[in-house]
Formats: sequence, C-alpha cells, structure tokens
Amino acid sequence: MTSPDSTNPRNPEIAFISGPLDIGRDNTYFHTHYVPKINAAIERGHRFVIGPVAGVDRATLDYLLAYPIPPSHITIFVTPTENILMGDEFRSRAVNVHVVDGGSNMTTRDRDAAMTRASSYDILRWRPREEAKKFYGPMYREGYVTNTEMNWRRRRGISETEVVKEEDVGIFRDEKKRSSEKYVINALRGLFRTASQPSKD
Repeated sequence: MTSPDSTNPRNPEIAFISGPLDIGRDNTYFHTHYVPKINAAIERGHRFVIGPVAGVDRATLDYLLAYPIPPSHITIFVTPTENILMGDEFRSRAVNVHVVDGGSNMTTRDRDAAMTRASSYDILRWRPREEAKKFYGPMYREGYVTNTEMNWRRRRGISETEVVKEEDVGIFRDEKKRSSEKYVINALRGLFRTASQPSKD
C-alpha cells in the first residue's frame, strides 16, 4: 500500500472513504471519526473516492464540496443500477461519476472492491463489538463483517472468514491509546487543581 503522506501534486494519493449508514444525530459519528482524517488528506492535496449511499458517503460528499474541494477531485463509484437511480444527481453536483462494469447483478461489495483498486489508502471506521452491541441492540449480529470492515480487510488481503482481533486493528489501538492519554491528562489536571486550592485550616 502506498503511504498516505505523499504530497506529489502530479501523482496525488487517493483516499477511499467508507463507513456506516447510521452516523447519528447531527452526523456526530462522522465529525468525530472522519473529519480530522479528511482534513489531513485535504491538506496533503489528496483526491477522494466514495460510494453513493447514505451515511458516511453522503456526509463526506457534502463536507468536501462545502470545504470547498474542487468537484474534479472527487469521484463517486456506482453500480449500473445505482447509476440509473442516482447518477444524474451526482453529475449535477459536477463530481466525477464512475460506473463500475459488471451488469445489473453487481453487488455493493463488487463496487467497493473497485474503489479499493482505484485508491491508495482508506479512511474508515466500523463500530467495534461492544459499541456495536450497544448501538444496534437486538439487531446486533455476532461476527458479522460489515462492508466497511470488509474494505479494511480487502486492503490487507484478509478474507471475510478470517478471525481478526480488535486489538490487532490499528484504528482501535489508536483510539484506546488516545483515550488512555486523555484519562491521564484529566487526572493530572484534577490533581493540580486540588493542590492549588488554598487550605481551609
């Protein structure tokens, strides 16, 4: 995989952005987990490929165009069926629309695989087990591999059936590290405030 740190304008890196359909009230999930990484990619002059569906896909498109990013730097990948249903809508926003060859039986995973091939790296996150159980409740399915997780696996040559531990996923390791660092900082601040308060004796 090519490094996402390249800033060569002649051969810019391409980020494949994907994520869940449900991103919460006011797009909270998107702003928390995606915007900082998207901003970093924008600063490096990268290009973007995204899908056409609701959730992270649509939030990303709206965010990029409002930033503003030139529409020519954004490509929406669609299946032939999605092109019939939504293609003209995206073309009206002046972004590139790429129809993936494959006929009417093409699946969204086929489309996602084409985006993996057309990109340099991923900006993505799926809900880890405990978070997903809390979010989906009775609808949670143990061991289910989401399309977003499949995008992560595909980039690394990991099959859908291969067991992956969350502690081996860099996304979640980094989140746990940041959470621990934040806890330590807050604890130190609390100790400092306590020590700086005048004694009542």
